[in-house]
Amino acid sequence: MTAYSEFTAFILDQLTPLAPITVKRMFRAECLFKHGKMFGIISDDTLYLKADDNNRQAFIDENCEKFTYWTSRAGVKKQVALGYYQLPEFALDDADELCCWVKLGIGASQKNQMLRPNHQK
Repeated sequence: MTAYSEFTAFILDQLTPLAPITVKRMFRAECLFKHGKMFGIISDDTLYLKADDNNRQAFIDENCEKFTYWTSRAGVKKQVALGYYQLPEFALDDADELCCWVKLGIGASQKNQMLRPNHQK
């Protein structure tokens, strides 16, 4: 079994009803996948979920922060925001609530992948 952060292990335990969920380490984060599609990012003991036009307003209404990171190109630092929003704090206290929010992220990740053109040769 791979050793994850204590927070990631807690999240995975709470998401047992949605299993299987896989975790891949990317950069300084642990990314959550369902059916091979990334729906969540865990960074600094914070869960961020994929947002799209259908669920973004729910995150905004709860004052959730966007996931951002810093990059440096040609000596210039730049903050980059991705389409992932922080899980509302209250959802950590209730596994059912957590699963509801995670389902929003999973839905956004699956939908976005279905809209991409197939580049098979």
